[in-house]
Amino acid sequence: MATEPGLDPREPVSGSSAPPAVVSIDSFLEDLKQLSAGLITKSGLCELLTRETIDPRDLQPYEHWLEDRHTRNLIYRSDRIELMLLCWPAGVTTPLHTHNGQLGWMAMVSGKLLVENFRLVECDKPENQEVVGIDCLAGASSITMEKISSELCVPGGPLNTVDKHQTIHRILNAPEWNEKAVSLHIYSLPIESCVVFDLDAQKCVRRNLGYDN
Repeated sequence: MATEPGLDPREPVSGSSAPPAVVSIDSFLEDLKQLSAGLITKSGLCELLTRETIDPRDLQPYEHWLEDRHTRNLIYRSDRIELMLLCWPAGVTTPLHTHNGQLGWMAMVSGKLLVENFRLVECDKPENQEVVGIDCLAGASSITMEKISSELCVPGGPLNTVDKHQTIHRILNAPEWNEKAVSLHIYSLPIESCVVFDLDAQKCVRRNLGYDN
């Protein structure tokens, strides 16, 4: 995988160097539904995504673009899993955000994205993290974060993942690249809201998530 100076290379998620088979979206969804009917694990989804890739022509109907931000476009959702196509105009950056402690996988379809991973060192509302069903109630007014790594994500490269240990990141499509990017995302369980951090203002809020298509 190509890297830039200062970026941490990632370990491949599979020992196989064979490229994934290009399959129809219907075929991929059947395998995804079968997998999600049982025990969903980080390694199980990694194996599926390194074994199969959706024909890009089948993803085109799910592309939806806005000029000033990325879009979240639903392909499939059940009570156990969701599959989305995200479209990234040149120069957009997500805020620093969590994933509710859920499992997540990102595979690039086209272009490239930089993922910056962080961990929460401390905040002045630690009691808000002791809740059921979500990672945090948010509401802190003093936040210390540590950036722990950066990952350059490209088509055919290792998957980017979030899990119960690494759940905070932001994603950038650098303006100097001057190109659009498209990525495929899977989450289990589906994520309906997340905590968004503004380190300059020293605050965090819970933000509801929706779809653009």
